[in-house]
Amino acid sequence: MYGFTAAVLYIIPAWYYLYKADYRNGWVVYTGSVLFMFVIMLYSLKLSRSKPAHKSSWMMIIATHCTVLAGIIIAVLFTFFLCFLYIPGFMTGNSPASFLQHAPAGLNNKNMGTVFQVFIPATIENFGAGAFMAVLGPYVFKPNQTKDEPAVLEPGFK
Repeated sequence: MYGFTAAVLYIIPAWYYLYKADYRNGWVVYTGSVLFMFVIMLYSLKLSRSKPAHKSSWMMIIATHCTVLAGIIIAVLFTFFLCFLYIPGFMTGNSPASFLQHAPAGLNNKNMGTVFQVFIPATIENFGAGAFMAVLGPYVFKPNQTKDEPAVLEPGFK
């Protein structure tokens, strides 16, 4: 649920960027990654407050990374759908070069400028921000780490 919420909050600024189709609004897409990061931070805070489920900081990190990966997959799928919706000839690359207003000449050949502007934050930026919160969150929000139990990924192995 938190991965879906993070993806939806990422996609709102990406939708605005594709809707306006203005090169000067490229920074708006990165605000979606900031919103993505805050949702992951809230999930990490929720995990730190749960009593028996995630006693280990490592298990909290693993659970948060799973949420980050789910959010990235959903954000990429939503971004792909928005590109089909707003970029004419998205898959063929036959869209007009003037699709992105105020863009430098040659930047948007075959939609590559727009695709990089939208998909790089959806994958790399969201992973960086989410992974940062996934690692930082359990150690910041967990009240007592002195009695941390080791992470058990499979029962029977230690």
